[in-house]
Amino acid sequence: MYDAPAGASNSRSRFSDRWWAFLVVLMALSCVGAGPPQLRSGHTHPLRLTQGQIDSIMIVKAGPEINASAAAIVDRASDAMLWSKNAELALPMASTTKLMTALVALESLSPDDVITVPAAAIIGNASMGLTAGDQVSVRALLYGALLPSGNDAAMTLAIAAAGSEAAFVERMNQRAAEWGLQKTHFVNPHGLDAPDHVSSARDLSALTRRALDNTIISEVVSTPQITIEGYPLTNTNLLLNAYDGAYGVKTGTTDEAGQVLIAAVDNGHGDALTVVLNSPDRFAETPRMLDFYFDNWQWLDLKLRQNALNKITAPDGSMYTLYSASRPLFLQHWQVDQLRTSRAISFDANNEPAGLYQIWLGEEKLTDVPIQFKRVRPAQDR
Repeated sequence: MYDAPAGASNSRSRFSDRWWAFLVVLMALSCVGAGPPQLRSGHTHPLRLTQGQIDSIMIVKAGPEINASAAAIVDRASDAMLWSKNAELALPMASTTKLMTALVALESLSPDDVITVPAAAIIGNASMGLTAGDQVSVRALLYGALLPSGNDAAMTLAIAAAGSEAAFVERMNQRAAEWGLQKTHFVNPHGLDAPDHVSSARDLSALTRRALDNTIISEVVSTPQITIEGYPLTNTNLLLNAYDGAYGVKTGTTDEAGQVLIAAVDNGHGDALTVVLNSPDRFAETPRMLDFYFDNWQWLDLKLRQNALNKITAPDGSMYTLYSASRPLFLQHWQVDQLRTSRAISFDANNEPAGLYQIWLGEEKLTDVPIQFKRVRPAQDR
């Protein structure tokens, strides 16, 4: 496991080979003798796992039962991919394309800009309901592109931002390259099927994190329905009204892409981002993936609390209260009861304290947190 405060990256989300070897030993020990299984090692604090904890570990290792061609579960706060299926496979991504369209359009356009809808923008079946010559704000076009997945709105944004569809698509591909989306290539700004118009579950999760960091896009994709500038718009993401804490993100459907869905949920216990590509039932498989996340992981803020236990007396009689900064850790549920903490404190020749607050899981030290000291009693007279 790992210490992963919000914004961290390159976090480990699975066991190392050593941990899986330990688990095999634990399971073997659970079959002989009495009492809970126990990992024996040279460490003074070996892991002791209950059968329920072992079962939890195996559930995580197996992952959810998903029939989509590709899928991924990401913890948004740490950017850790916790589970995936064919995450690097390049597949048609349909209207999830419009997340890139919105990001690139907002590089050139202001939400309050008013645009005249060109005739070339009226394409495809999915529509905001635009007519050539309509005067529409960029903000309304963003809602039109991201809620009912209007191809007309996406095309209007692209032409207004770059002068032509081709010039805009070139910008989209430039951003994909700059952002490291190695399996992603755009042919149009709307997502209708076209040769080599593809992305991957990993790339879409990274693109979505960028999109959600944009306050305008984040507000738009979390809206179930709205009437804006006379256009009644309903979000095609049915999870917004069906899964507690859902706040986005985007659907996509074409003949070649099948059912695509990127979802984001924050229910106070974690912030999950999921992707399914070519799913047989995206609104059944995505909740299964979200349940898998919330059933098995959690964020836990571990820090020194200001209480009677966190006080210390220096050799000269000075007394200090100990405290530390917040230390969020992202853990599997079974690990919470396995954590132990320790304090390593020393005093220099002038009786000034220094120390570290340490958090351990078995033999693995998860983090060192500098201890801060507040003097509450001066040195005693000698």
